[in-house]
Amino acid sequence: MTRPTAAVPKPPDSAASAASAARSGPGGLLLWCLCDNAGRIAIAVIGGLLYQLALIGLPWCVERAVDQGITVDDPPATLRWAGVIAAVSVAAALGEIVLGWQSTVSATLTGNRLYLRLADRIGVLDEAALDRYGEGDLSMRGTRDVDLMRTWLMGFASFVTGVVGFTVMIIAILGLDPLLAVVGLACVPPLVLINTVLFPKWFGAANADLSAAHGARADAVEELLSASAAVRGLGGERALVERHDERSSHVTRHTLVTARVSASWAAASPFVPGLAIGVGLAVGGLAVLRDDMSIGGIVAFTSWMSMLVLWVGVLTLRLSQLSQARTAARRLVEVFATEPALAGPTNPAPLPVTGDLVADGVAVRREGRTILAPTSLTARPGELVALTGPMASGKTTLLRVLAHLSAPSEGTVRYGAVPLHQAAPDELRARVAYVPQRPVTVSGTLADNLRLGGEFSDEELREACRLAALDDYLAERPDGLETPLGEGGNTLSGGQSQRLALARALLRNPSVLLLDDVTSAVDTETEKAIVERLTSRRDGLTVVFATHRPAVLAAADRVITLEHAAAPAATDEERVSAGG
Repeated sequence: MTRPTAAVPKPPDSAASAASAARSGPGGLLLWCLCDNAGRIAIAVIGGLLYQLALIGLPWCVERAVDQGITVDDPPATLRWAGVIAAVSVAAALGEIVLGWQSTVSATLTGNRLYLRLADRIGVLDEAALDRYGEGDLSMRGTRDVDLMRTWLMGFASFVTGVVGFTVMIIAILGLDPLLAVVGLACVPPLVLINTVLFPKWFGAANADLSAAHGARADAVEELLSASAAVRGLGGERALVERHDERSSHVTRHTLVTARVSASWAAASPFVPGLAIGVGLAVGGLAVLRDDMSIGGIVAFTSWMSMLVLWVGVLTLRLSQLSQARTAARRLVEVFATEPALAGPTNPAPLPVTGDLVADGVAVRREGRTILAPTSLTARPGELVALTGPMASGKTTLLRVLAHLSAPSEGTVRYGAVPLHQAAPDELRARVAYVPQRPVTVSGTLADNLRLGGEFSDEELREACRLAALDDYLAERPDGLETPLGEGGNTLSGGQSQRLALARALLRNPSVLLLDDVTSAVDTETEKAIVERLTSRRDGLTVVFATHRPAVLAAADRVITLEHAAAPAATDEERVSAGG
């Protein structure tokens, strides 16, 4: 495993970036979704128009067949009209296939891209920027809200063609009888009022409250799953359960409110054209008695008005999906609009491949409370520097500051004489790798978790596993690197997850490795193997290891002991001892 010698290339900018489109607000994000797969959506609209026109043409064909084709002495005429009706039905089926297929593919592709853009955005936000969101809330934005956008996209083409079909049906009814057209047009004002003014407003407000309730409940679930073990025996479980129960009741209440609005909307919209059918039958029936209209015309009118009822229901559904999508887009725009507290420099300074990592008097204070007392350290290439100290002394906070994941309240961190706040974020992440005590494992195989989208050979994966002392786990698995790890890596123990995260970091050949107590869940023999393999490397890797384990402290080139954050400030290397 060799050290990289060139700057890490920046990922190419997207010409149609969801993040940049989101700067225009929810409308801009919705427009980006439509433009992202405009070609497929256009094909879906063409298929939908074929479907609509063929469907509308069927009653016209039936009218002609009833009035002209069904005669005692002309069976061929009946067969011709039957053939015409069959052909129109086939055209309608083909149009619907094109509409459904292209709509589904375009919505799925754009939804996936939107999810990736959102994940990329969250990935560049630091701790301070993410504090405004709960983990469960972010999860809901990346799942439920993206799915609502995808559902709206899937129905967009049918909404467009439904509006066209509605217009064509009114024109067709006008050709039957002007009075019937008046009956059909009389439906339009109440339908516009119902579907564009009243119910969208009520439904949008109810759905916004429901989305917020889902986000709050997701946070409570996350707390219940992650914190219950820590408070077990202290009486805290009941408080967490009660919080979850309260927020679940909010979800239930807002779900019922949204369902009532949706049910009322769905019932009110088709009622108007349904009432018009009854009036139209009376008007048309009288016209037939006066010989002003044929029986086939009545059949066509009834069929078109029945379609009108159907498509009003479809349009109502699409408008409710648009309302949901606007709410979802608003929540996604909030994330896209969030800026990192640690903003990247305008003119970044290049970082050397190797160099000293130096912290000069860094301290972290939040809301008047000292999290990390002023601390200084220097970690040179090839060194293993151990950080130790009591709980709440700021070991994790210091590592996050060294990784430029958190900003110090005072002091400066430099790598190779370049202040970290002046370095390009991508280049800094390539040089400095941070492995938390509780790493994240994704669903998939062992290889998936090691690569995480990177281009690495199987041999490189095995070497990284060896350095992290994960090779014994790998050797025991019949599927090797393709071993499935279960949902969220639930088949791994805590120690195996820590070693996997260490291997993942080593695989990327960082110059500096910041380890947050990553051997806390492994046995002493495994811990010894990890330390020996890390220290045996002679390629200039700098390791800063926060730990209280004797084996690591004994192997360290230097040990820095942090005092409790409330105590006088920690100094640098006066409290350092060679080899522990």
